[in-house]
Amino acid sequence: MKSFATTQEMIAYLSEEYHIIKKDAKLQEHIEEASRTFEKETQRKLFLTDPFYENKKALERAKRDLHKREGIDIESDLKNYMALEKIASCKIEKDFWHQEIAKLKNRFKKWKEEKGSRKSRESIRKDALVTRRLLQEKWQKTVDEEYAKWELQMLQKYREEFMQKIEEWLALLERLYEVTSLTGGLFFDFSKDNISLQDKEEIKKWAEYIGKNKGVQELLAMLGKLRKSEANIKKELVHSVSYMKEQVVDIDSKEEIVGITIGRDLAHALPQELALLSDAETSLLFDMKYIDGRIMSFDMQGMSEKVKEHLDEKLIEVGEEDKKGPIIICVDTSGSMQGIPETIAKAITLYMAIKAKAEKRACYLINFSTGIESMELTENAGMHKLVQFLQRSFHGGTDASPALSHAVSMLQKEAYTKADVLMISDFVMGKISQETQDMILKAKEQKNRFYSLAIGNLFLHKQLKTIFDNEWVYNHNNGNIESIVKNLNTMESIA
Repeated sequence: MKSFATTQEMIAYLSEEYHIIKKDAKLQEHIEEASRTFEKETQRKLFLTDPFYENKKALERAKRDLHKREGIDIESDLKNYMALEKIASCKIEKDFWHQEIAKLKNRFKKWKEEKGSRKSRESIRKDALVTRRLLQEKWQKTVDEEYAKWELQMLQKYREEFMQKIEEWLALLERLYEVTSLTGGLFFDFSKDNISLQDKEEIKKWAEYIGKNKGVQELLAMLGKLRKSEANIKKELVHSVSYMKEQVVDIDSKEEIVGITIGRDLAHALPQELALLSDAETSLLFDMKYIDGRIMSFDMQGMSEKVKEHLDEKLIEVGEEDKKGPIIICVDTSGSMQGIPETIAKAITLYMAIKAKAEKRACYLINFSTGIESMELTENAGMHKLVQFLQRSFHGGTDASPALSHAVSMLQKEAYTKADVLMISDFVMGKISQETQDMILKAKEQKNRFYSLAIGNLFLHKQLKTIFDNEWVYNHNNGNIESIVKNLNTMESIA
């Protein structure tokens, strides 16, 4: 697995391997964000799983005790030092330290027997403190070396896993782009959830079906233009600008300390980081931390004077083209849809959801049979959640009324005004209730539009013509699409 010193080097490599990054500018931003999240999460994992944590704490306590010259408990230090052998592959010179401790004990015993002078007792004590200091220095060196080896091993493991997931995801997005010309850059949710192997297989299945079926491709191109632009009058704010000076926080100014950060800032590095340079061997750890941009330093900022714009607003009426609005998709997963019809329906729903996300259209999904399940495709919703939702199936009877009623209730929310409602089904069902039809007709008066896509060779225009603005019938046996346009009351062959 190739490794990289910086995120930019990684992106440069990925851009050569996966051309989708050049086609969707947002992907580079998402990879950079994922990389930053990975670095933070890796530091958190290293801290939480550090096998040397307790041993390092014991060493700190021993150093404080030695600094206060309140104890000469060398045996306790040696016991904790030797504990490193249980969590690392190091070998400790136990015999040497046992001999040194034995010498000090014999000297103290002899002093006691001979009732030696206070001066000779103090000499023994000083030698004991020197021995303890040497032991702690050796202990510190060993634990630093072992931690550095463990940290490098874990970093390599995490980075390989990170690169593997990113490359798998980019390969999947590249395939999606080939068959739909969409990537849904906002769906690059690597930092939000880990998409499973099963999810990837489902996406591949739907993408492959789209890629191999020209009829579905033509249908998707048509569905992607559900609402044509129309003239609209709105009130627009016109701004006039005034300027005022004010004091603002300047992160580039280095006037005062506001916290701790991680990076390569040597000028403001913490003393304990610079202390690593005092020893030839621990300086290697300092070099590695510098290369990885993990030197802890003081975060500095100050204040500066900036000119701020103040806007005065005035309302005027202007003409504009109506933008594509929200979309609500009702997808039938009843028993009659099992097999190819359900695969088509879910492939189309995936495409429409990605397109809505790419166009920043609010999107709401309703999975129905006789009951319903729903999902709002929010800014934070990831591909994993979408695929999980699409994998659900009822495989029972069919009743479209609850799904359409729920869709109409969503139209009352501000985020779903002037929405396009698309129902995908084989329409092997009972008649839609009159109450539901009345609700739909009322919703259409508020500039909401309703469309249907029938999967199969049925033409239900007589039954449904008072409900939907447009109906399509897709015959998966021959790949033909029939469009039933209400205002013409004719059928136009599209494929």
